[in-house]
Amino acid sequence: MGTWGPGAFDNDDALDLLDGLSEQDTAARRQVLERIFREARGHPENLNFALGAAEVVAAAAVVAAGLPAGGAVAREITRHDYDVTALVIPGSDPELADAALAALLIAAGYDGVWHRDWTDPRTAAQARRTTDELASVCYHDQHRHDQELPLEP
Repeated sequence: MGTWGPGAFDNDDALDLLDGLSEQDTAARRQVLERIFREARGHPENLNFALGAAEVVAAAAVVAAGLPAGGAVAREITRHDYDVTALVIPGSDPELADAALAALLIAAGYDGVWHRDWTDPRTAAQARRTTDELASVCYHDQHRHDQELPLEP
């Protein structure tokens, strides 16, 4: 796998995923994303063997790009010359966002495989910011209907 940066789409596996998704309809894209998340959650020991952590991060980023708070992720997709509308699942989908967050936390959580091979500390920190942003977008979507309580003085 070629990796040239710490972004969610800065590697060959991620771009291969985007290429494949862009050729499919919405239902097929959803099935591919669900399979990736199910495999990551069901068999975390296989990350970087049967399923790459970079593919999980990219799949979570595709889901995040389709969420209301995912504008920055959507811009990252267009920066790589892909049509966001041909990749994301339209509308907010809580089940898919939940699955993306769970798989992301396995592949790129505190001790996730995604973070193990960065040799430069600055690049490692950027990779952590990438996955923290994705987790934040998915988490925000999970809790978008939570009522905020007013602060009492």
